[in-house]
Amino acid sequence: MLFRSLKVVVSKSHKISFQVSKWFSAAIVALLFLYFLSCDDNGVEPRDIPLPPLPDDAAIFVSMDDADGLGMLILNANTLEPIDSMYTTPGFPFSIEFSPDYNTWYSSWGRNANYCLYSGSIHPIEILNSIPLIYAKGYLAQSPDRGYIVAYGYKGIDVFERETLNLLYQDTTITDTFAGITFSKKQNNIYYVWTEKGEIVGIGVFNIELKKTIDTLRLFNRIKYPDIASSDIVVSNDDKYLFFSAWNWRGLGGYGSFFVIDLIERRIIKEYPAGAFSQLGISPDGINVYMGDPGGYLYILPSLKKVWRYDIKNKTMNIFFDSFGGTDQFASADDNRTIFISAWGQFKTPDGIDASIVKVDALTKKIIGSYTIPKDSLGNYSRLIRNIKFGKYSIN
Repeated sequence: MLFRSLKVVVSKSHKISFQVSKWFSAAIVALLFLYFLSCDDNGVEPRDIPLPPLPDDAAIFVSMDDADGLGMLILNANTLEPIDSMYTTPGFPFSIEFSPDYNTWYSSWGRNANYCLYSGSIHPIEILNSIPLIYAKGYLAQSPDRGYIVAYGYKGIDVFERETLNLLYQDTTITDTFAGITFSKKQNNIYYVWTEKGEIVGIGVFNIELKKTIDTLRLFNRIKYPDIASSDIVVSNDDKYLFFSAWNWRGLGGYGSFFVIDLIERRIIKEYPAGAFSQLGISPDGINVYMGDPGGYLYILPSLKKVWRYDIKNKTMNIFFDSFGGTDQFASADDNRTIFISAWGQFKTPDGIDASIVKVDALTKKIIGSYTIPKDSLGNYSRLIRNIKFGKYSIN
């Protein structure tokens, strides 16, 4: 039917000038390209469009952990070959942020109560500055205007001026930070999991400039959502939807739930079954949310061995990968097509690859590369990947 309609349109176009006809034909070709490019899980197979290579300076920054605190490993994003590394003993840098020019990195690590916020150069990769952290531990987030670095975890948040790392203020009212926090894409607002008396009741909105919570959304009650614990949280690019994964025992097909929250209507619009500690990643264009299932970590809860993809525009959930156990963290390249997925420990891909990180073409759903952590001297995989971050690494 599509091609029959195109035939009628093209025949009528002969009545207009050659230049207009040429322009019209080019437009039709472009529309066809977009049509096939957008086909996914609707019965039409995507065309075999080769995945273009990423820029030469594209890199994956990997947070590595072992008994001594391995530190930061940098992989070439095209080949997944190691190109640099840095030890961060004691502790490991769970999250990594960058300056706008990618010449400076920011992270935090430590042991027990002794944590610091660090900044350093990319090349050579080294520490330039460090600031002790009192309340916030381990995790970092950066404001959309790149003006602030927020450390969070343990007992609240510490807000720093990014360029100088001057501590601006601390807030200890944000106490449930297991799911982390997520910045608005348009404003200097933080979305966080809101608790009362140790129970999750909804989502809070904290404004960096006003230094206080400016809104709360009460979404959960103890009767309908008993004993839920937060896992991960991300927000859509237009600030209309919040995506929240939570651990629970409600038996909906997994040990957890994936919630789609409408921030405008201030309500939960959909709940899907998920893994116990399902981690989330959103594509830079804001079209898709990816969800993995590492399993139950120390709780030894089994993984559902799936990777899901939620289409934000069409409000649909689809299985992106099946029989793909232990998937943990996600990083997406700026092309919105190259996805990197890390394992909790090691996993075997559907093709039998023993991998720590896989590189995936989001259009064709094909694994196009992998990286495996080398075994230790005893022949064991003693190192763990805690997080991955897409960035740039250049020697220029």
